[in-house]
This record gives sequence, structure tokens and C-alpha cells, in this order.
Amino acid sequence: RCTTGMKGEFDCLDCELTGMRCLECLLVTHRWQPFHRPMRWHQGHFMQRSLIELGYILALGHGGDQCPYIHDEHGPQKMTIGDVNGMHEMYVGWCRCANASTPARQLFARCLFMASLSRPRTAFTFRMLKLFHMLNHVGRITPWDFAGTMHRLTDNVNVQGCPDIYKMFKEGQRQWRVVHAWKWAGVMDPSIPRKPGSLAIPCVSCPNPETNLDK
Repeated sequence: RCTTGMKGEFDCLDCELTGMRCLECLLVTHRWQPFHRPMRWHQGHFMQRSLIELGYILALGHGGDQCPYIHDEHGPQKMTIGDVNGMHEMYVGWCRCANASTPARQLFARCLFMASLSRPRTAFTFRMLKLFHMLNHVGRITPWDFAGTMHRLTDNVNVQGCPDIYKMFKEGQRQWRVVHAWKWAGVMDPSIPRKPGSLAIPCVSCPNPETNLDK
């Protein structure tokens, strides 16, 4: 049974502290862990369930709380979100207040990077993009191989049934690299035209008359 006294039917594959819990406790404990994979005990065995099936909504714009206007005429939006453990179908509850931030800023606040600038339907976590960036530099892993790995982490039995993220991931990781280049170069306003080579990181070992060579 759950610690609350309710019938514990759920466990989680990704939680470090395992234990049976009720649905309410499962949703509460995964408020900040939306990309875990819960399991439900049913007829003598565990069945994998997604948080979206259990009514979880990824709330944006109010510090993790749901916006008062989350259930307006548009309602929560279904998105595909990639994390280091695979792909997840998720209902996203945008903040629709009058002073709400842009969709990009709302996603950034939850460490999510959207794959397209207009009407985003796919997003990737920062840690997923950081992992690919490092694997690409060290192991020369291509976006195609990485996307295939994410498909198999999602469902290694029915890979064809997973959402195809290759095209969106390929474009998204390119945008991620550009944004990081802006950050490393100290670009405050990307709309200002840049000079050739302005995003390159200076090499401290290369001879430079203005830096490490005597005049």
C-alpha cells in the first residue's frame, strides 16, 4: 500500500527510490520529473504506462503550477518531447495570461528547446542536446544514429511505432549550436549583423600581435 494508506498500484522505472504508490502520489512526486516511465500493477504483472495516460500536464509559466487559463478554448497542447531516456508524448499547459511570455521562453524556463520557431510540436531537453553535442564531438555520432538510439530507448520492440524525430532533431541541434555560439561570443542581440569570424572562439596559442606578441 502507499504511505498515504491508499492502494499502491504504481511504481517507476526511472526513480531512484522505488516503491508502490497511489496515482495521486505518483503525479505529485513526478511534478519535476515529467520524463519518467511509470508502471502499473495489473492482474499479477507490471504494465508500462505513460504520465500522459495518467492525466499529467506539464505546466509552464507559473513556477510549476498550472495557469488559471490552461483549460481555455485551446486547452493543453500535445507535444513530443525528447529526453536522454527516449521520446515522450506530453500534454503541455501553456501560460495564457495577458502578460505571458512567448512559447520559446516558457519552454526555456523548463530547460526545453523547441525544434521549430513557429507552432512548436516537438521539443528536446537541454541535457539531451548536451549529450548529443558531446557524443558528436568525441565519438562522431551523427544525428541519424542518435535519433535511432532515442527510438530504441523509447520502444526497442516496436521501433517503427515511435515518433520519427530525425528531421526535427537534425534542425533543432543545429539551432542549439548557433545559440551556444552566440552565448560563447557574448552576443546580446542576435538580430544585429555579425562580422565574419565574430562567433569563433579565439585561440590563446595562436600568435596575435594585440594579445601575446610584443609590438
